[in-house]
Amino acid sequence: MRQSLIIMTEHSVNKLVDHFFRNEFGKAVALLTSKFGTQYLEAAEDAVQEALTKAMQVWGYGQIPDNPTGWVIRVAQNKLIDHLRKLQRVYYATQLPETDYESPELPSDEQFKDEMIKMMFACCNPKLSTEYQIILTLKILGGLSIREISSALLKKEETIAKSYTRAKKRFKEINLKLEIPEAEEIQNRLDRILKIVYLLFNEGYKSTEGEQLIRKELCEEAMRLNQLLLDKLETNSQSCRALMALMHFQVARFDARVDRNGNSVSLETQDRSIWDQQHILLGNRYLTTIEDGMQNTYFIQAAINGIHCAAETYASTNWTYILMLYNHLYNLSGNPIVALNRIIPISKVHGAELGLLELEKIKDHECFKGNYLISATEAELLIQLKRTDQAVDKLALAIDLCKNIREKDFLRVKMNRICDNRRP
Repeated sequence: MRQSLIIMTEHSVNKLVDHFFRNEFGKAVALLTSKFGTQYLEAAEDAVQEALTKAMQVWGYGQIPDNPTGWVIRVAQNKLIDHLRKLQRVYYATQLPETDYESPELPSDEQFKDEMIKMMFACCNPKLSTEYQIILTLKILGGLSIREISSALLKKEETIAKSYTRAKKRFKEINLKLEIPEAEEIQNRLDRILKIVYLLFNEGYKSTEGEQLIRKELCEEAMRLNQLLLDKLETNSQSCRALMALMHFQVARFDARVDRNGNSVSLETQDRSIWDQQHILLGNRYLTTIEDGMQNTYFIQAAINGIHCAAETYASTNWTYILMLYNHLYNLSGNPIVALNRIIPISKVHGAELGLLELEKIKDHECFKGNYLISATEAELLIQLKRTDQAVDKLALAIDLCKNIREKDFLRVKMNRICDNRRP
């Protein structure tokens, strides 16, 4: 294979490899697992990881291949073959699949899409626990690290690491086939896949840890996985389209959500002129394809975001309609996060006092343990009520609990502003 001689810094190489890990890891693992069998999932994963490590070393000297994806897959396949040959010498009963090892042909884009969809369904097989389904999908197809998954699921990193090890063991034990299930089973499995895709998107939309408020690569990966489902007739469901509408509406506000220094900008003060109208248009187009959307949780969330996108100013936002949708969504799902998200609309329609009463009902829920959002929301309500001393105390607590540096800075600026206004 001819090599492109490009001089790259160590930083740019690491960034390129990180991009490949996000975008190509799942593709390569799905392809190798499909080719050699699901019992070799862990070996395929290790082989791809080794290939990416080698890429970081080799590409650092400027030897960037013309087809980086093909290079990673070929190197990974060779490493996997070496591993299987060693196993065959130890376990003589092991049979290697018959294939042309020396010149592996790369599949077409359509074949890649099929393999990724099959891997999605395999990771969400009902023989695996819900927890295993989520962790496998986020790790293999979403490219999230164990730390990122623990943040997304609000669980300890050690717990997720152990669960991932057990999940891979279980995946190997049941020896799943990579295939699209029968029509009657597709919807049940698809619901689980979409939930995981949205988890991935949310971790990118508002990163729980680190120095970035938004991690666009995770959002793009979630949209890419969802697009794979939309491109296939069997999996192009109303829920898929509603979720895509929701993601388009949220992506539309990316550039306005952070300032030039990467700091958070509140919805109230965002420059709406830089909201991406193309994404808003696409969101509306997907919404118009949904029938009986009020029974679809993604549709309702998309509709809420669509109302925000349609408002010319923060003051003109139709909070009454937003609250109605949140109430309906909560009745459908009973989700405590939804209950928290409806607090601000409650305060806008019925006043901050009622917002505080509703917040009191949910703030001790297990899922909010150690989460800064309860304190941050309470502070916002107290600010509306001009109870500034209490608001400062709640903001201090939120800052202490928050793990994202940018969000910490946003809360700190808000607290300092209140303190400055109190000074004579």
